[in-house]
Amino acid sequence: MRKIALYGTLAAVLATLAHVLHGISHVEHRVPLAMWQWVYVIFVILLAPVVAAVLLWTLLTRVGAGLLLASMAGALIFGLAFHFLVSGPDNIFTLHPGVGREVFRFSAALVALTEALGCVAGLWVLSKLPRSEEGVVKTVKPRRSSREEVR
Repeated sequence: MRKIALYGTLAAVLATLAHVLHGISHVEHRVPLAMWQWVYVIFVILLAPVVAAVLLWTLLTRVGAGLLLASMAGALIFGLAFHFLVSGPDNIFTLHPGVGREVFRFSAALVALTEALGCVAGLWVLSKLPRSEEGVVKTVKPRRSSREEVR
């Protein structure tokens, strides 16, 4: 179980470092985000993988793995759309010239790579976990004492 948590955490840390680098390049190259994009980035791309990594070390390993997979897949789709497919200020193919353009392009590719690895890690962790209801606390009713049975 420790190896599973370690690999999942490593994937989350690598993706987070890539996201921080890419966020810095957004600021340096003056590539704006809409408010809804900021909310998505903060909750799905930055916070969710950190929460997932923490959960991987608890009894909620399966929940952590699912959250890691969901957050990495959500981040990958978001990044592929806005960096490679949709025309806009952060599309790497139509980025305006300036200082930091190559760093922006490199970090966008790095983000996509680490998110894809995060998806693979999430799937791998889920495949390694037993299929039982992991993380669910089962309550056991106390046995009746012999006095209660008589009544």
